[in-house]
Amino acid sequence: MMFDKEGVISVWLGTSHKSMEDFNQYTDGMESQGANSAILQDFAVGFVDSDMFGAYGTAGNEVVPVEELCRELGCNSVETLQAVVAACKEQGIHVGNSLYYYGNHEFVPEEQDRLYNDLYFVGVFPDPKKKPRTSK
Repeated sequence: MMFDKEGVISVWLGTSHKSMEDFNQYTDGMESQGANSAILQDFAVGFVDSDMFGAYGTAGNEVVPVEELCRELGCNSVETLQAVVAACKEQGIHVGNSLYYYGNHEFVPEEQDRLYNDLYFVGVFPDPKKKPRTSK
């Protein structure tokens, strides 16, 4: 299940062996209410906001260390990035070639260890927006 929640980011990461076309088919129709989209069914929502959702796959499906892959996360802080990398390693995920993230949304999995288009749900992480610097 997915819930709107400001200041967090939900992350999925792993190694996909699918072609780019097959991998991308999972998110087809995610912005269309009532679409028969795999991501909408898996997330138990009627709509995924592409302004907050990101998908990334390495060139040629090259498998890289999670530290490198996580640089593609649309998170707001180095601390969030470090927390995601640490959670991946705690879960035994050390390499990957694909990821999803959904900002300002908290995902609550119905089943542990379930794959979402070949990706593991890593977790929900605090990701507050940086406050603008003020001059004195």
